[in-house]
Amino acid sequence: MAGNQSPKDGEREVSIESRIKLALEPFEYKVYPDTYNGPDKTYFVFNYNTIPDDFGCNQPQHERALIQLHLFCPHGFNSVQLRKDVKMALLNAGFTYPFMTDAGDEDGQHWVFEFEATEVVDGGED
Repeated sequence: MAGNQSPKDGEREVSIESRIKLALEPFEYKVYPDTYNGPDKTYFVFNYNTIPDDFGCNQPQHERALIQLHLFCPHGFNSVQLRKDVKMALLNAGFTYPFMTDAGDEDGQHWVFEFEATEVVDGGED
């Protein structure tokens, strides 16, 4: 499935949130939307914005989601293989292949994966 397709579960559209969580399910780390302030040392947080796309008759047929997935882990944690595996898991879940940025600081590692997906706007063509 390409990054410009919305997967379906039977006849029901699968949400972006569900797709992200399913893609990361094989990893042992928790996945949180928006923010996390708990005790976990290694975890994922995601957020996204949507923009209208594929206009017809002055209305968008799709929304393009610009997604950020953040991997937080301690400085001593070897995240190299995990980062490679996350990229492939996202691609295999139908997202575009992610860009990755090192946003770490004195508090620990912080890797930002940026990728996209599209969803059909209600009433739009599939």
